[in-house]
Amino acid sequence: MKKSNWFLGFLFLLLFQCKSLSDLETYGRAYQQKQDYESLRQVVDLFELGVDTTQVKAILGEPIDMGFDYRYLIDSVGPNGCVIGAVFHIDEAGKIDQKWIDEICE
Repeated sequence: MKKSNWFLGFLFLLLFQCKSLSDLETYGRAYQQKQDYESLRQVVDLFELGVDTTQVKAILGEPIDMGFDYRYLIDSVGPNGCVIGAVFHIDEAGKIDQKWIDEICE
């Protein structure tokens, strides 16, 4: 294999691997900057159940830590007058077992 073909193959593989990780990171950074619904919704949709809480914090930043779940809020309220945010419920092993974005009325 020629050096240029090997390099192009390596570059393609590297770009492909970066792309597969970048959507979650991109939306996470956007949420941290804008605190907007769409970015937060995309992160909630892209995270798979079973991820560790450290991964959630790495993508979204420091949460409101309730001990049993992490919460990330936006600066809007829903039709019931409650704040809108994402909730990541934490199981006994420290993994996310439920996630949603909606009004948080408590």
